[in-house]
Amino acid sequence: MRPLIFATLAMLLPAVSLAQPQTQPQTGSATVQPESQGNLAGPHSDQTTGGKADNPAHIYKKGEHISRSYGAFDDVMDWARFNLMRPPSGLHWVKYGDNYLLVDDKSGLISDIVKAG
Repeated sequence: MRPLIFATLAMLLPAVSLAQPQTQPQTGSATVQPESQGNLAGPHSDQTTGGKADNPAHIYKKGEHISRSYGAFDDVMDWARFNLMRPPSGLHWVKYGDNYLLVDDKSGLISDIVKAG
């Protein structure tokens, strides 16, 4: 009798697992940016991709201070040309690798990161 019960349960087990909903990992999902950030070059991020060829491995994060010791970056004076918003007073844009960073003029604190489009 026991072998018959185990055989019946063994046949039902795959059917039960198929009936349960499967969750798919969400990768590559787009994020909607607030309109107050304007027409920007690309999606916002909390960290950069790598830098320039002289130091491509460093990853900057929001809240970190930008430093030339991690590699060269260029000031972006013509921010409108790159579809970046006008920097608020006391901030300016720099380009580091494939990213634009909005940094504080005095402290170098990174307040926004935009992927170059």
